[in-house]
Amino acid sequence: MFALVWGAKHLILKNFEVVVGERILWEDTPDKRVWFIRNGEHLIIETEWKVDALLDANKSAQVDFSKTSALGDMVKVASIPTGMYWDWHKQGILDDDAAFKRRLNDGDFQHIRTNNLKV
Repeated sequence: MFALVWGAKHLILKNFEVVVGERILWEDTPDKRVWFIRNGEHLIIETEWKVDALLDANKSAQVDFSKTSALGDMVKVASIPTGMYWDWHKQGILDDDAAFKRRLNDGDFQHIRTNNLKV
């Protein structure tokens, strides 16, 4: 039996009977894995985002995209991994249109793009 108490940075464990350093897979979904890691009296929650399938799909969409075809009013320009979305949300990038456009047009983020149009 154990009780979790919120600490300043990590969860603090009380009466937790697990070997020190144990890593437990808590959740495994198509998008992410969540691990509980015991570090002394602290429990660290680590989220591992699975992005390979999304990046492969984006790369395929970039190859298939044609600027000469009819585009319409709405054109998908990117698929952002969930973890990256929440990180950008925390940084305020999603609330700032200019910063969001700069990020999408940045060559470092070409793998999240589904075409090569400038935003």
